[in-house]
Amino acid sequence: MSDGASVPDRFPGGNSSVLLLAPAHGSADDEACTDMLAGGDPSSANVVSVTLDATPDERLSVWRREVGDVRPNRATIVDAGNGARPGSQAVASDEFPEIGVDALPEHADLLDLSLSIACTLGELRGTDGQTTLCLHSLSTALRRFDRDRLIGFVNGLNTLCERLGVLAHHHIDPSEHDAETIATLRPLYGTVVEHASDGGWIVSADDRSSADPSFRETSPPPGGVARTDSARPETVPIPYSFDSVIELISDSRRRTLLYALRANRRDNYSVDRLIDLVDERERAIPRREPERSREELEVSLGHVHLPKLDELGVVDYDADAGIVRYHRNRALESCIRYVETLELG
Repeated sequence: MSDGASVPDRFPGGNSSVLLLAPAHGSADDEACTDMLAGGDPSSANVVSVTLDATPDERLSVWRREVGDVRPNRATIVDAGNGARPGSQAVASDEFPEIGVDALPEHADLLDLSLSIACTLGELRGTDGQTTLCLHSLSTALRRFDRDRLIGFVNGLNTLCERLGVLAHHHIDPSEHDAETIATLRPLYGTVVEHASDGGWIVSADDRSSADPSFRETSPPPGGVARTDSARPETVPIPYSFDSVIELISDSRRRTLLYALRANRRDNYSVDRLIDLVDERERAIPRREPERSREELEVSLGHVHLPKLDELGVVDYDADAGIVRYHRNRALESCIRYVETLELG
């Protein structure tokens, strides 16, 4: 079934992950992308554009060509190593001042990309308007990264977007891949939108619960290079699942708690001491400007974030005694150090 309706009108309800099959950089691909990013009201959209094969300026030009000068509510371009110039339109634009650019190092790997996206989506949590995400493109990612690790990345990202209520679509050019590769990727998404030969769209919903569970269970655990020290790159295995790492860093307060645990030499803390450390760090981050009481912070740490870290084995949390024991792990701390550098400079 195909027709010429706009792509959002054809989505089956309830699916947050979309695989977009269309010729790369064509008018149909661009139109479908901006339809999904902008939604019914572009001015209320929170747009996250992840680009692996185009500059931020090029992705911005697609929005302007298809949507015009309507500004999104908020927008971030995650530039995976294409080199956003300091004077570029996307970085410094009078017409689109809401756009931020997170420029990753050249040859950024999947861990770098995952952490940047998770931080960006975490900062948008609770923001007014619908958050939408574009990954452009899987075709480029398949050329740059190991396929099994990329499958783990896609699963982790789709899980995170579903949990945060983000509507995400990932581009792929079917002409660049064999049928087996496309068939492997289809079950990872709730919806597949495919450009038809007659110019319309074929939209189908896939039941991911029936997908081969090996995609989720056998992907190797992520490792990667912490790029905070280019002179001494560090490659270490991470003993947590990919989804767990993303979940750990997707919340700004939990990130602050992890920063505090990593930075201090002690492994045993009272809950009161951790509250003090997190309070000091949050108030030192200008753009957060915390307007909350100590009681609210105590409830948040004691009932949400410390139990989550305990569940994942990062700490042992004795709520009755008010004691926390931190289990240091070099691999996780490598990730935390990178995220802190990414967020705070």
